[in-house]
Amino acid sequence: MFLGLINKSNNKEFEELLMQYTDSLFNFAYRMTQNSQDAEDLVQESSIRAFKYFHKFKTGTNFKSWIMTILRNTFINKYRKASKEPPKVALEKVEGFVPATNVSGAEEEVFGEKMQYIVKDLPEELRTTLSLFYLDGFAYKDISNIMNVPIGTVMSRLYTARQTLKKKLIKYDKKENIKNELPGN
Repeated sequence: MFLGLINKSNNKEFEELLMQYTDSLFNFAYRMTQNSQDAEDLVQESSIRAFKYFHKFKTGTNFKSWIMTILRNTFINKYRKASKEPPKVALEKVEGFVPATNVSGAEEEVFGEKMQYIVKDLPEELRTTLSLFYLDGFAYKDISNIMNVPIGTVMSRLYTARQTLKKKLIKYDKKENIKNELPGN
């Protein structure tokens, strides 16, 4: 792994902690980037940044929350930088030419196919809060730390996300029922 070239004393401890949460980091990064390659790059960059500042990590505190915060902040910094670059072609425009990537297994397992479709349309902060709570199992306090918002904001975003999903599910189900009732279906 890339960490083998860096300071040996902290290397082992950091690598052991990091390996415990690699899947969670990738899934979180994937949900933010919506792209496997970008998610891998984001995890790599965040891991390097976390190792660089590992001396500031307080032993006994929540490493997963700490590194998820670094990952989210790295994503936000990359997003701000990317927003200053010229626009890129949207995936929908080239879907016929490039095979679409699969959604992470955990997301499909928890949300199901119908829910994935609806969850993707949520604003980023609602989608991230929802996934941290339901997919990664973080408590309100941990989500608050990761997203750098008050606990009340986390609770509000979860409530808003649930209500939005409920409305969209009802709308989606009505649309599907009408489509299934049409002759020839």
